[in-house]
Amino acid sequence: MIGLRRTLLISIAIGAWVLGLPQLCRAQLPTATGRSFTLSDPAWKLFIPSNYVPRASPVADVLVHFHGDSQIVWNNAKYANLNAIVLTANYGAVSSAYQTPFTSNPNLYANILNEALAKVQQQADFPDTLQWDKVGVATFSAGYASLREILKNPTYYNDIDGIVMADSLYASYTSGTDLTPLDSQMVDFRKFALAAKNGTKRMIMSHSQVPTSGYCDTIATSDDILQYLGTSATAVNTTGLGGIHFYRTASSGNYSLYGATGSDGAAHLLHVNYEAQWMTQLPLAHVPEPGVLGLIVFVPVIMRRRR
Repeated sequence: MIGLRRTLLISIAIGAWVLGLPQLCRAQLPTATGRSFTLSDPAWKLFIPSNYVPRASPVADVLVHFHGDSQIVWNNAKYANLNAIVLTANYGAVSSAYQTPFTSNPNLYANILNEALAKVQQQADFPDTLQWDKVGVATFSAGYASLREILKNPTYYNDIDGIVMADSLYASYTSGTDLTPLDSQMVDFRKFALAAKNGTKRMIMSHSQVPTSGYCDTIATSDDILQYLGTSATAVNTTGLGGIHFYRTASSGNYSLYGATGSDGAAHLLHVNYEAQWMTQLPLAHVPEPGVLGLIVFVPVIMRRRR
């Protein structure tokens, strides 16, 4: 457990930067606009994009994101063309800061989703009968620790349709002499990955080559998942969004892995700066194309409540 309580070495160096990213990174993505609200837990923000298109039925998809500048997350969701409400959580730069709120309050995740839903229902252009439809969860860096706790709850696990883990799965060593990922910390991620392989979930993981000290890095945990699935990675030489360089990929059913080069803080940050690379693969609704949008232009009028 020492590895879980200590600060991720990379987070020590860049934690503050993640929450106040350079304008250079922002300039390469569209700037998302919309309505944002801070929830009762100030670590959480709710965002309704200005280009959100209400659906014919009173439901909305939601993307829950752990760790990373909220505006960057919103920008990436816009680039990915997601037609979804976005929730961002920022508890700090260390894994324990993301784990503790959910271990101390097992109902936190449900409470946040319910509070966010109630806030959206209060908006004049949403019906008060609105319900969440598809749920996607994304994590960057230390944010994985929140998801690990959430997946332990069978109800939460069942309700999550897709996961993106952007250079974001770490684990303690099994022991001082066995440097493989600790089973108890990997079990639910393995389970979700297997469900994705079998087609009932969607899971996308990425890793950099940033080393860690005293616990497993994202390469080791990615290899653990691949071994569990009986899947091998294939060598590639491709460039993704924002110049991320991929040297290996793996795919099995609805599970995908992207291995990227880079062993410093800047390389780590690319995975959150350009998370749209993987967000677009989540099983969430997308903003309709202009031609389709014209066919449903009447929907907001139908769904708007009288006040």
